[in-house]
Amino acid sequence: MSQYIWKIFSLRDIKYSWVLLSSSILFGITNFIDRLYSDDPLWILISYWISFSIAVLWGALNYISHIRLNSMYKKQDDIRLYVNQLAMSQEDKLELQTYLEDYVQDLIQQGNSEEEAIRDAINQFKVKEFLSLSKNTMFFNLHAHYYLFGWMMVSIVAAILVWVLEATILPYPSMMLTIESIFIVYAIGLFGMFFLYKIIDVTIYKKFHDIF
Repeated sequence: MSQYIWKIFSLRDIKYSWVLLSSSILFGITNFIDRLYSDDPLWILISYWISFSIAVLWGALNYISHIRLNSMYKKQDDIRLYVNQLAMSQEDKLELQTYLEDYVQDLIQQGNSEEEAIRDAINQFKVKEFLSLSKNTMFFNLHAHYYLFGWMMVSIVAAILVWVLEATILPYPSMMLTIESIFIVYAIGLFGMFFLYKIIDVTIYKKFHDIF
């Protein structure tokens, strides 16, 4: 269970966050101005569509940036890189790295070259328990994207905090409602993006499996 918590709160795994931020800012400005009109002008609707289009663009860029050869299956020759992509605490990573490096030294003393020793040491730990710690999915080279749930939780908590502030000390209903809307809408979007990514994962995996 702990490895899933580490995966969910690996918030730095998100890519091109500035694109998503620009989308949310445009949405917020549009939403705030929209509250001034009883009937939505055409430019308001266009602005909403642009903000959502930017969010879709971010979704594509973020997904593509995570597609890489799964480091659990490619040729391994760097212990530090191998350990760093595991969903573990920093202390556990250091402990595992030290253990692997000691194991490498034992192999070198047995007559292996350093490169061979590193590969053999890492291959010894390509078992189910360690594969489950990877932030990548088990098939092909696709990131599991659990961090989207982490950001969704952050957005929900932020929306609740804004609601509490609005109800207690900040008498700016229009502005606070706009901020709440941003967090809620994008929390829902991140939730939906996770499952969209999974559908794409399955499609890519099926195509890859059919070819090879």
